[in-house]
Amino acid sequence: MTRVAVAAEPSEDADWELTPVGGDPERRADVAGGDTAEYVLTLPERDRSLGIVDGSLALVPSGDAAPLSFHHLPDGPDGRPCATWPEIDTGADGRPEPTGAAPGSRVEGFFEAHVHGMAYEFLGGELRCGQPWHPYGVEHALPDCQQDGNLFNSVLEVGLAGQAPTDPIDSYDPVGWPTFGYWPKHDTLTHEQFYYRWLERAYLGGLRLTTNLLVDNTALCQLYPLKRNSCNEMDGVRLQAQRLYELQDYIDAQSGGPGEGWLRVVTSPAQAREAIHAGRLAVVMGVEVSVLFDCGEVLDQPQCTEAGIDERLQEVIDLGVRQMEIVNKFDNALTGVTGDGGTTGLVVNTGNRYVTGHFWDMRTCPEDHSHDHGNEHDKTQMNVVDETPDEFPEEIDQLAARVLEFSGATRGFALPLYGPGPHCNSRGLTDLGAHLIRQLVANGVIFDPDHMSALAQRQALDLIEAELITDAPVPPAEDRPGKGKGRDNGKGKGNGGSGDAEPGGRIHPGLMSSHSWANEVIYQRIYELDGVVAPRTDHATGFSDRWATLRDYAARWAPEGYDFGLGYGADTNGLGGQPRPRSGEVAERVDYAEGWEAPIGGVHLSQQVSGVRTYDINTDGVAHYGLFADWFHEVQLAAEERHPDRGGGDAIVRDMLNASEQYLAMWERAAYGGNDCVVDGSVPQQEDLHAALGLNVEGFLRAIGQPVDRDGDAFVYCAEDAAGDLRLVEVTFDGRGLAVQVDVGPVLDALADGGDAIGAPDPAGGSPDPDQDAAGDGHAHVHSLRTVAAGAESSSAPGGAGVASLVLLLAGLVALSARRLTGAGR
Repeated sequence: MTRVAVAAEPSEDADWELTPVGGDPERRADVAGGDTAEYVLTLPERDRSLGIVDGSLALVPSGDAAPLSFHHLPDGPDGRPCATWPEIDTGADGRPEPTGAAPGSRVEGFFEAHVHGMAYEFLGGELRCGQPWHPYGVEHALPDCQQDGNLFNSVLEVGLAGQAPTDPIDSYDPVGWPTFGYWPKHDTLTHEQFYYRWLERAYLGGLRLTTNLLVDNTALCQLYPLKRNSCNEMDGVRLQAQRLYELQDYIDAQSGGPGEGWLRVVTSPAQAREAIHAGRLAVVMGVEVSVLFDCGEVLDQPQCTEAGIDERLQEVIDLGVRQMEIVNKFDNALTGVTGDGGTTGLVVNTGNRYVTGHFWDMRTCPEDHSHDHGNEHDKTQMNVVDETPDEFPEEIDQLAARVLEFSGATRGFALPLYGPGPHCNSRGLTDLGAHLIRQLVANGVIFDPDHMSALAQRQALDLIEAELITDAPVPPAEDRPGKGKGRDNGKGKGNGGSGDAEPGGRIHPGLMSSHSWANEVIYQRIYELDGVVAPRTDHATGFSDRWATLRDYAARWAPEGYDFGLGYGADTNGLGGQPRPRSGEVAERVDYAEGWEAPIGGVHLSQQVSGVRTYDINTDGVAHYGLFADWFHEVQLAAEERHPDRGGGDAIVRDMLNASEQYLAMWERAAYGGNDCVVDGSVPQQEDLHAALGLNVEGFLRAIGQPVDRDGDAFVYCAEDAAGDLRLVEVTFDGRGLAVQVDVGPVLDALADGGDAIGAPDPAGGSPDPDQDAAGDGHAHVHSLRTVAAGAESSSAPGGAGVASLVLLLAGLVALSARRLTGAGR
C-alpha cells in the first residue's frame, strides 16, 4: 500500500485518469453544475487506483478503488482561493464565432503555407529548447534551457554568427518563462517560437489555415551529440504527426473537452472549410525531409524502389499528410537539390558529400536559361571566378550549416572549384522522382517543388503539363514562362483523391511553392498551372513589395479569372529566422496605444505580454509566432505606404484573406477533380447529380467534383441533359450540409436578369470596380469561363450542342456571376 501525499512539483506520479462509474465512458464531470455522479481515479504510471485505507487516501489495486464524487468549491478549500495556473496571455479581446456560412461555401482568412510546429522533436529531439505545449504548463514548455538539460543549446546558439548579439557569450540568457530576456527572438534558431498561446494569438488575428510540415534530417541528427529520438527521417515524420494530434487534444482539454478546441487537424478540403466556418484554425499536415521515404542515394546509386515509395506514401497518407516536398538539404534518389548559397553553402555542400559521397554538381548555367523575369538557376556558389564574396548574400537557413560545423564532420574536405555563376545543379528529376510525382497526383496530394534543383523543378512541371494535367489547353510555347523548352499538354488522367476515393471530375494536380525555395520562372509556371505561391516571410516592407511582384505574375500568367490570394511561408521552428523590424524611415508604425481590430473574427488586439516581457513588433520583429497578428497589421501599413497605386493596405489584406480560399480551391481540384464547362464529354450528367442527392458536401464533391461556382448553400455545375446539351445546374444543400435539390435552367434566369460582365483583375494589381468589392469582396470571377470559350472555338458540344449554345452558356455564366457577386466558383 502506498500513501498519497501532496508533491511540490507535477510529474507522471500525479497524472490521474478520471473514469465514470458505469454509464457513458466518455462522460465528463460537470462539478460546477452540481454533478453528483461517481468516478474512479486511476494512476497509469503505477497501475493503481485511488482508494481509502484506514481513513487515508492510498494507492490500491483497481478492483479496490473507492468511487468518488466531486463538489464545486468556488473559493477553494477552507475558503482559500484555488491556485492560479500560470499562462501566457494572448493580448486579445473576443473570440471568433461561427461564420454562419453554408457548408462548402467560400472561406476567408490568412493562410500559413509552411511552418514546423512540431520541430522540437526533430534532429533527435535535444537540439532545440522548449516545445509548443506541456502537460504541466508554460513553466515546463518554455523552461530555463540549461536547467532543462540542454547542454549544448547555448553553444550552438552563440555560434550562429551574424544572428547572435554583438557580445553573445555575455548576453545569452537561457531562461525562458517568465523573463524571456534573450529568447524568443526573430533571429534565434534554437528556441521555441510556436508555443500554443502564441499560435492562438495569430489565429485570433485572422489566421484560419496553416500547413504544418513534418521535418527531419538523418545526417544532422546523427552528427549532433545529444539525442533521444530515432534519427530515421520517417520515424521523425511519424512522431511529429502524433505530436500534432496530441497538441489538438491538449487544446481541446483547455477548451472544455474533446472536439471543443479552436484548432482542428484536417485531411480534406471539406473538413478545412467546416473548421474555418466554425471559427476555428484548420491545420493540414505536410512533409519536408531530405531522405523522403528512405530514398537516399550514395554515389548516385538509389537506396529505394518504386514499391517502397508506394508503401511509404500510403503510410503518410494514412497519417493524414496532404502536402509534400520531395527533398530538403541534400541530393537524394528522387531529385537534385537547389543547395544553399554564400558561406552557408560551403558548409552544407560538405554535408552533401558526407551524406551522398559527392558534392553538388553545380555548373555554370547555359545561356538559354535566361528569362524576362530572372534566371532559372540554383543557389550561386562561392568560387574563385566571381569578383567578391559580397556578391553572395547569406542564406536565412543557417541552422543546418551550424550543426555541421559544430559536429566537425565537414572538416578536411576540399571543396570543388566551380566556374562563374549563375550555377545549375546537373542532377535533375530521376525516374523514381517522376514515379513519386505521378503517385502524389493520383492520390490528390499537393506537390511542392521547393528545394529541388532548377533542372528538376522544370522537369517536374514539364511532367505535370505533358502527362498529368487534364484541364484546358496550354497556351503556345512562345507565350509561356520559360520559353517553352519542349513542354506539351497531354491528356493523362490521375485516379484518386486524398488516397481513398475516385474523384468525380477531371484531375488537376495540386501545385504550390510554400516558402520561396524555387525560382522566378517556376513561380510564373505555377500560376500558369492554376497553382498557389506563398512567399517566404520578410519584414513588412519587403513582403508588401513581393505581393506586388506576385500579383503581376498572376495577372500575366494565370488563367483568366484566376482567384488570386497571398499566403505566406514563415518556416517557424525550422532552419531560418523570422521577419525583422522594418528599418529606415517608416511613415506609420504599429500603434499599441489603442490597439486594432483583426480584419475578421471580431477580435480586438493589443500589445502581447509573455510572463514579464512585453513585445513590440516595431523593435522586436516577429520574435514569436503570436506576433504574426501584429505583422499582418504591419504589412497593411507597409502596403499603404509603398503601393497606394495598387490599392494599398486594403488591397493586400483582401488578397491575404483570400489565400485560404485559393488554397482550398486548388486542393479541391486535386482531391475531388474539377468540372469546367468544356465540350469533351467530361462534364457530369444531370442524372448523376440527381443520383448524388442525400450525400453530404464532401461525399457530393467526391462523387461529382468541384463546382464551377458557389452561391451560399448551392453549388453550380455544368451538366449534360438527356439530349446531350449543356445546362447550368444548381445543387442546393440543406442546413445539415446534405444535397437536397437539383435545379436546371439558371442560364435562362440569368439572361433574363441581364447584368454586366465582371472584369478580370487589373493587370497592374489594382482592385476591380469598388462597387463590386462592396458586394462581393472583389472576387467575382467564374473561374471556368476560359474553358467555355476554348471549347466553343475547338468543337461542337456532344449530342449536337454547337457553338451557338456555348455562347449562350457563356453569357449566362457571366450574367449569373454578375448577379451573385459571390466569387470565383472554385
